[in-house]
Amino acid sequence: MEMKITASTLLLLVAGMLVHVLPTICTAAGGFSLPLVANHGGGRYRVDADGFMVVNATSFHHRPPLTPPLEYTYGVAVTIGTGRGKSTYFLVLDTASSLPWMRCAHCLPVQRQRSPVFDPSDSSSYRPLHPTSPLCRAPNPVLPAGDKCSFHLPGEAHGYVGTDTIILGNPTLPIHSVAFGCAQSTEGFDTKGTFAGTLGMGKLPTSLIMQIKDRVGSRFSYCLIGLGHSPGRNGFIRFGADIPDPTLLVHHRIKILPTPPHLPHGVADSAYYVKLLGISLNGTPIPGIRQAMFERRSDGSGGCFVDAGTQVTHLVPAAYAVVEEAVAHMVQQWGYKRVRDPNFSLCFREHPGIWSHIPKLTLDFEGPASRTVAHLEIVSRNLFLKVDNQPLVCFGVYRTSRGSPTVVGAMQQVDTRFIFDLHANTITFHRESCEADTVATPSEW
Repeated sequence: MEMKITASTLLLLVAGMLVHVLPTICTAAGGFSLPLVANHGGGRYRVDADGFMVVNATSFHHRPPLTPPLEYTYGVAVTIGTGRGKSTYFLVLDTASSLPWMRCAHCLPVQRQRSPVFDPSDSSSYRPLHPTSPLCRAPNPVLPAGDKCSFHLPGEAHGYVGTDTIILGNPTLPIHSVAFGCAQSTEGFDTKGTFAGTLGMGKLPTSLIMQIKDRVGSRFSYCLIGLGHSPGRNGFIRFGADIPDPTLLVHHRIKILPTPPHLPHGVADSAYYVKLLGISLNGTPIPGIRQAMFERRSDGSGGCFVDAGTQVTHLVPAAYAVVEEAVAHMVQQWGYKRVRDPNFSLCFREHPGIWSHIPKLTLDFEGPASRTVAHLEIVSRNLFLKVDNQPLVCFGVYRTSRGSPTVVGAMQQVDTRFIFDLHANTITFHRESCEADTVATPSEW
């Protein structure tokens, strides 16, 4: 997880196969779909009559200033192990990191999670990853440690790496010897009473998609529903042949950038970095936004990537200041007054008609072909949100800390289908009503 605001999580539950009756879909050869469920925050979020998300003000309590008060992280439920050790574990989906890991027996601190803590000794198919394994070396986030292979994710977890059977799509088609971290300590990880760990879906060989691509291909896709929308229903994360054909719709395609040469030792290239060329409001480029603001530096810092595991979009400070001022000016020219709030940098008092004057923001990316540009349009309901009992409307984009990358986060991805193709090195996207691709969530959840 290259950049996380641990205070928030939108929960996308990708289910491999629950032990009893999880409705995994396994259709065309080489493709399957897994349920994808949003956590609606126990009543902290709702949708008003206009389709805009409303956040309960109590979500801000005990939160550092200017951190997103949203639960926009995604999780995955996969069945791991055999025999007594076989169980289903809910893991946070992270498209910017590349090591699946979960809390194992005797992990500290003790936290509640939905399933029992994994005990490797109960699974007859579990094996420690040998330190001479090709997976136990750079650029993967693991290192040899005596006769074992260890991992250390700063601020998140550390432990040892092993392999076991993971069941995805069909109980008769298990995938054997999938490597994952077995955490002994999770100093910066909050289970939220549900999660057992993280499912890395990044570009390095240890990620889940890279480990199973020979079985399902190198493509995966998701379409995120927003917080407060369609409670009691789940969508899907789709793999391989189950991914809808984007050529039937108006779509855009971004080039995934190659790993820069000569990255400093210890700097991995796990996330899906893309080239952000500029930012527009209502179709007009914002003066003062320069492509150089989003370039990745020789030390690996900076740049821009797309990540469903980062809750909201973050812009580098120089770009954020320009965008915030442009948005504020566009809304203020209609007579709406800016107000101060400790949790958001830009807010307005809600008045009738204000939503019709919230601009659309467009991120312009470099396409895979020469001189092509892909436009990701972020509509007002994915750009601003309401704060209940205030009433305020606030800007749902944040600034990064200095040196951190720009990240296109989950809130701004809602109602857009994203297709990651690791073979073609592209991200294809198009607008879609993600609620239309949902089914009733099983009562067992």
